[in-house]
Amino acid sequence: MNSLLAPEMKDTNLTDTRHEIAAICRQLYNKGLLAGADGNISVKCGDGTIVATPRGAHKGFIEPEQLVVTDSSGTVIEGPGEVSTEFPMHLAIYQADPECMAIVHTHAPCALALSLAGKGFDSSRLAETEILLGEVAEVPYAPPGTIELARAAAAHVRCGPVFILERHGAVSRGANLARAFQLMECLEHNAKILLMAYLLGA
Repeated sequence: MNSLLAPEMKDTNLTDTRHEIAAICRQLYNKGLLAGADGNISVKCGDGTIVATPRGAHKGFIEPEQLVVTDSSGTVIEGPGEVSTEFPMHLAIYQADPECMAIVHTHAPCALALSLAGKGFDSSRLAETEILLGEVAEVPYAPPGTIELARAAAAHVRCGPVFILERHGAVSRGANLARAFQLMECLEHNAKILLMAYLLGA
């Protein structure tokens, strides 16, 4: 696809954002939060454009030039592929929370295991988790990539910066990508602790 971006939009900031997303994708993959084409990441730029992972790409080996750039409505304006099928959820979250500048969606194994077992994620059981994450709500199941899921996710933005998608995964958001990644890492680390505690009968 030929770029439709104005020359002034092709700046170092966009290049840096591409590299940051690719680096975070590798971190998520190395930590076991993503496998293969699972999950997606997006970052909203100051001009309203959004840089996002493309559909079907293996996040552990993604390169900066594979990322796509969309306008504020989700139309791809630069990049070699299609935007993630989960992108409607990203757009809905950005609209619901104007301060959000980055979103991370993973299939965090331990957080999802707690959900599937009907345990949920009880932040109150761990002091640091309660401080860092606050309430971790669970979004009722809706098929991936649908408007129903997008609306359900947006409706839970008020609950906190992290939530679990029933039968699907987890979503974190922040004022920047580093913060969104930190919250996702925190969620999964503490979900692992809770899971081990449940297995030990706590």
